[in-house]
This record gives sequence, C-alpha cells and structure tokens, in this order.
Amino acid sequence: MKNLRRIFDKRKLMFAFTMFYIYVGVVFVSPAGAKEVSFTPEEQDYINSVTVLKAVSIDGIGPLSYIDSKDEVRGIGISLLDKISEMTGLAFEYKLYNTVAEATASDYDIYLNATHSYATDDIILSQPYLTSETILCINASVPTGQLENKIHAAIKGGTLPQGVKAENTVYYNHREDTLNAVEKGRADYTYGNAYSVAFYTLQNGYKNIVAIPKGKEKREYCLGLPQKNDVLLSIMNKSIQAIDENQMQTLILDVTSHVERKITPTMIISIYGKELSGIALLVMAVLSFSFFSSIRANNRLKIENKKHELLSHISNECLFEYCIKSGHLEISAKFIETIDIQGKKDTVTNLLRNALDKLVNNSAHKNISTIKLPLSNDGTGVFRIICSNIYDTKNKLYSIAGKLIDISDEVTEKERLISKSRLDGLTGLYNATTTKELIISSIKNKKKNEMAALIIIDCDKFKNINDTFGHLKGDLALEDIGKKLLLTFRKTDIIGRIGGDEFCVYMHNIPSVDFVRAKSSKLLALFQKSSEDFQFTVSAGIAILNRDGTYEDFFKQADDALYLAKKNGGAQSIIYGETVFMQHFSGA
Repeated sequence: MKNLRRIFDKRKLMFAFTMFYIYVGVVFVSPAGAKEVSFTPEEQDYINSVTVLKAVSIDGIGPLSYIDSKDEVRGIGISLLDKISEMTGLAFEYKLYNTVAEATASDYDIYLNATHSYATDDIILSQPYLTSETILCINASVPTGQLENKIHAAIKGGTLPQGVKAENTVYYNHREDTLNAVEKGRADYTYGNAYSVAFYTLQNGYKNIVAIPKGKEKREYCLGLPQKNDVLLSIMNKSIQAIDENQMQTLILDVTSHVERKITPTMIISIYGKELSGIALLVMAVLSFSFFSSIRANNRLKIENKKHELLSHISNECLFEYCIKSGHLEISAKFIETIDIQGKKDTVTNLLRNALDKLVNNSAHKNISTIKLPLSNDGTGVFRIICSNIYDTKNKLYSIAGKLIDISDEVTEKERLISKSRLDGLTGLYNATTTKELIISSIKNKKKNEMAALIIIDCDKFKNINDTFGHLKGDLALEDIGKKLLLTFRKTDIIGRIGGDEFCVYMHNIPSVDFVRAKSSKLLALFQKSSEDFQFTVSAGIAILNRDGTYEDFFKQADDALYLAKKNGGAQSIIYGETVFMQHFSGA
C-alpha cells in the first residue's frame, strides 16, 4: 500500500504541475464587471415568464460535463449555469447524452460547452466563458512528430484538426473514450482540451499517453442556443460578463477538485505482481481441493437422493423443485409416473407454478396448499402440496422444494360426507337447515328486477296414511313426493324437505306468475295420475317475490296461502294475494 500511495502522490504532483500549466496558459474571456446584472424590461419579462430551461451536453468530457459515480450530472458548464441561476432567478434542468447528435436533436434551450467546431448552423453561440489550450495526446510507442498515416481518435460530430485525414480517423462518443483508445493502443493519437486531458489522466491513471501542448487551435467554450432566441442570448451574455476572473477560477477549481481517482487492475498488478502470483497459486490449490471434495460430496448426495427417490416411490409421494429466478421445474420419476406430465405438460406446469407462486410471499418456513392435476391414467387427482423455501447466501428466495401427496380419496370422502350432511336421508332432497340457508342466500342475492317464487307443499291427510297403511307406506309416500318434485321443477330450483310431510321449493328468476302456476298444476296432476296401491294428494301455498322482503316474510305468505288451500279441501294450490283458485282436485 505504501508503493500505491507513492504512485498516487507522484500523480498528484504531476496533476498539480499540469493544472498550474492550465491555469497559467488559459485565457479567461470573462472581463471583470459588476456583480449585479441590469436587464431590459423585455429580458426581465422573459425571466419572469419562463419556468425551467433545459440545458444539454454530452457525457464523458469531464470536467466540462460528465456523470459521476453517484449518477449525478457535474461539470464546469453546469456550475456556470448554477451561478447564472443565482444571479438571474432562472431555473435549469440538465441532461447529458451519449453523442453530440443525440444532444442537438433533443428539445433543448441551451447547449453547454459548445464550440465552433461542434456548432451547427441552427445554433447561435454566446460569448465564450473560457478558452483552453489544445493538447496533443500520443501513445508512448508512437515517435513524436511522425503522425502521418497514424490512427487518430476523434469525437463524433466534430470537425477534424487541420492536416488530419478522415480515412485515418476512428470516431468515439466521448473525450474519455478517445483517451482510453490512445492509452490501450487502439488509436495512435488524439487532440483534447487541457481540462479534459488533465481530468482523465488523474482519474484513470494513464501510463501510455504522452501529453504535448500545442500552440494552435485554442478552444473557446460558449453556451449554444437555438436560432432566433435573441432575448435569452442577451441574458446569457450579460450574466457571463458579470462573472469576473476570480469567480470563474473558483468555479473551475471547485469542479476539478472532485476528480474520482480509479485504481486499475494494471496498476495493482504492477505493484503487487509477486504477491498476487502467490495468492493465485494458493487459490488454485484451494480450488483443486474443493473440486475433489465436491466430487465426493456429490457422489454421496446422489446416493442420498436415490434413497429418497425410493422412499418417495414407496410412500406414493411426487417430489419437485421450482427455481424462482429461472422458472425451471425439476420433478421426480414418481411425479412423471403418477401425473400426466407427458400429455399435458404445459397444463400441469402452469397449474403447479401458479400454486407455488401464491406461496412465494408466505413468510412461514413451510407452505401447504392443495391442487388438482390430471392423472396419467385419465381423470383428475387432488394433491396436497407440502414445500419449504430455500434461500441463497443473501437470504433471497432461491427455490421451493416439496412433494405432492395424493389425497383424492380423502377429498372424495370428505365431499361425500359434506353432501350427506346437507341432504334428507329419506327423500334425498335438501334437509330443512340447508334448504333455509340456501333460500336466504338466494333472496339476499336476488337482483332488483328479478321475480322469484317460494312454494310450501304439504301432503293432504298424511296422518290417515300412516294410521291406515302404516309408517312404511307413509315413508314411501314421502319418497314419492320427493321424486315428483324433482320431475316437476327445474334443476336450478332449491327443493327441500322442511318437516315431516312438508316440502319447500324456491324458484329464482321466474319469467311470470303463470310459469309458477303451470308448474304447480303439473305437480298436482302427477299425484292425480299416480298408480300406487293408494292415492294421496298435496296442497301448495305460493308467495311471489317481486319486492324486497325477508325469508320469514315470504315464508309466512306461502304458509298462509297453504292454510287457505287446505281449508278449501286440499289438492289445490293458491298464490298469496289472489282470490281465484288456480286448480281444484277432489281427494281420491
């Protein structure tokens, strides 16, 4: 590190001499003037009316304009406009482009660091705020004074120096690129302003560049503005004149003092070559040991994986690993054997990935879910996903490893028990509790303009059937009612047994009252045509749901209508609120 510091100290000294030369040799074209700027009414109106002016330039021409390691726009041109902003109240925003062409093609108000060699016909230039000596930079292997037919590095968009041939020129986007090309031997020489040469020599630690001051082609740096913006041009010129030489020197020194020095690999190797060689040998020895250790570990891992595969096959488990970053899905042989991954690969992969993606943000270490997948022997199986998150060294989720356990029989049995708990054991219709819950839910979700019907059906003189024919015949009568209800009403209707011989039907979204009346007539007719050993009839009370109300409200209406039907002799249906009977059938 001491050697490295000595090199940096030498470079600091060289840079100090270079900067001394720059500041002595540079002519600041900014005569001393008043610190306060006087503007015409027209100029003041412009300042008051404009919001933000867009200033552009190119990156890589430090210290004139560049983007530092913190992604911030810096440079002498930027600092100049910041100073003008303090003096005038104008606001600026900055944008640096890769090439001159991109910068001039943008919608800009001011072009920073413009020179006559890069200015196009549609740009007017302010008075210069500084000039710089031209520096010839030659690769150390090229003899001085023998540049004819040598490769010249130039910036795109500029004019070539006198005597330089276009066929011998290679173009780059930035000044730093041209200097890097000469340093690495891709070009033999280039020309640059003293500021940029000193800036990048200090920053990049060039070793193969010889810098030679040239007494020709002094470069004047101005602000470039679009044509016909004479008011803004006048404001800029007055502001530049108001900045005296001492202020300009302070501004430049402030920018150049923030040079970010780079430590290159070549610099480190030249100083610590022997040490690095020893470290490289040590690293190779460690890597060799790690390599052979890894082979042994992998062999052991293969044996363990094989054991795990066999255990998985015996226990009917399908193993998988899902890589989060790549989206790759690794599956076991049992997985392929059980699930139709061959015939429906895309379907299976997407279903599993979607299920796993939902578990990615789960903070729990273990994740459990269920999924339905197509089976290799046709049909669909239900599987429980049991998986764990695997994290990398940075504690970021790397993959999800887990297994699928076939729970199809368990789910089928569970669904059977759930279904059984909702049905009436004798008739197979919904039981009383389920019927009420479903009707309440349907009433709650009924659309405003939708009409529905609630029907209560009761067996006429059911007690006589039990007393005359016995309870077995009574049960058969109830089963018969259930069958006829299923034959009469729609599959979408809610049909249930709500009492001993009492049934209920909820018809949602009916087209008309006549539609319900026709269904009731069909039901009553079925009982009249019955060919059982004994005949019996039913009565029905109907409530039409064409307004808001609760389950209890409509049930009471249907129950009142049923009471009236039975009172009138039974074997008939009555709609609540109507005075005319729909049908009347005498008992058998």
